[in-house]
Amino acid sequence: MDCLDFLRTSIAKKELPTYVYGYPSKRAYRAFPQPLHITDVVEQASRSKHINIYIHIPFCRYRCTYCTLFLTTRQSPATRESYVARLAEHIARYGEYFGDREVVSIYFGGGTPTLLTQHQFRELFAALEAAFPKRSRKCEITIESAPDTFDNNLLDCLKAFGVNRMSMGIQTMVPSELAHAGRPYSVETAEAGMKALTERFSHVNLDLIYGLRGQTRDSWFFSLGRALDYESQTLSLYPVVVRPMTNIMTSKAHAPELFFSDADKYEVYDQNVALMASKGYRQESFTCFTKIAGGRAYRQENSDFEGTPLLGLGAGARSYFGQYHYGSDYAVDSRAASSIINAFSAHSFDPEAIASHGITLTPNDLARRYVLLGLTLSALSRRSYASVFGRELTADFSEELKALECLQLVDLADGDTYRLTHAGFKYSSIVAIAFYSDTIVALEEQYKVA
Repeated sequence: MDCLDFLRTSIAKKELPTYVYGYPSKRAYRAFPQPLHITDVVEQASRSKHINIYIHIPFCRYRCTYCTLFLTTRQSPATRESYVARLAEHIARYGEYFGDREVVSIYFGGGTPTLLTQHQFRELFAALEAAFPKRSRKCEITIESAPDTFDNNLLDCLKAFGVNRMSMGIQTMVPSELAHAGRPYSVETAEAGMKALTERFSHVNLDLIYGLRGQTRDSWFFSLGRALDYESQTLSLYPVVVRPMTNIMTSKAHAPELFFSDADKYEVYDQNVALMASKGYRQESFTCFTKIAGGRAYRQENSDFEGTPLLGLGAGARSYFGQYHYGSDYAVDSRAASSIINAFSAHSFDPEAIASHGITLTPNDLARRYVLLGLTLSALSRRSYASVFGRELTADFSEELKALECLQLVDLADGDTYRLTHAGFKYSSIVAIAFYSDTIVALEEQYKVA
């Protein structure tokens, strides 16, 4: 099937693939024949004077029914303490190789980073300051959180450390939907969390999910309306994803009538777009709506898409250095994840074996990644592509671009930059998959997660 037929057929069927926010996904990673050496990635990063830093905190109190993130709910204070100590060591050691670069962004993801104590955050920020002293003037420092995992003292501490962007998963404001999602806190707790964040931080992102078990359109827009009341700068609205090894997959198999169909989700998406525009939000991607003026709502993502190296620290973190994408082994099952986390905490940084799992991207897949991610943020420049790859964009992707133009999914109004149209944003997950190489498709299909 050629690209035009693929796009036309997938759109006609109202297919809704998993939202694509990276290429390739971790499902394409495999064990390297030989462990990756630090000099390999240093060489790949030599062209850039900048760096992004991602720190993974793989601890949660509970696993939501839809979640396949790398985390464990089986942890003690001692487990977290030893993990943070090892992270601080890795930060210091990586600083020996990349500490002269200007840091564009620092992102604490998870898991739930706000399960850490003030003391543990102080230890990590001190390590970052010592190892990576050069910061961009607009350095974005983000912490992910959940409403039941912080108090005002912790938030004040984070702000004092320079955190300027907080991201919190709200998902829903309906008690029964929270319960079905596996989130054991009250709506009042969620409201208190939103109030505390928006009162303290210049940029707050709130995540919500539509299509949860038992959710109706009325209950979804009730939740969205409640979140909008807090006037956060950014909202990320995700259709629920049903993946293997999740409780929600079992739940949907037994009672599919309690869930939105893909066609339903697209209709809700259209209503979301209209509502967010009426509230003064600008659409930045399939999921992201922001009031941030003159810049992107998520600088680490944007900088990564533009080619800035990403240094991932901690078990479950991914690093992107040119052709090398790598991380630790991956697991969803809590017992398997715990063993990977414990192994990370038990072993010192080894420059001759910084990663055992990942993928070495071919020049073709590097080009596909550049195009796919550029389109995701609706900013694929022909001039920039030629500058990076030394050849014309249309020489490499003529068929795909013609198909997108034929279906009016992109616009080239200025003669240089392809931008998604309204329909392009709507079907951007399908558009992204159209650029996957056969090799990456096969690797992801063959992947088995523990």
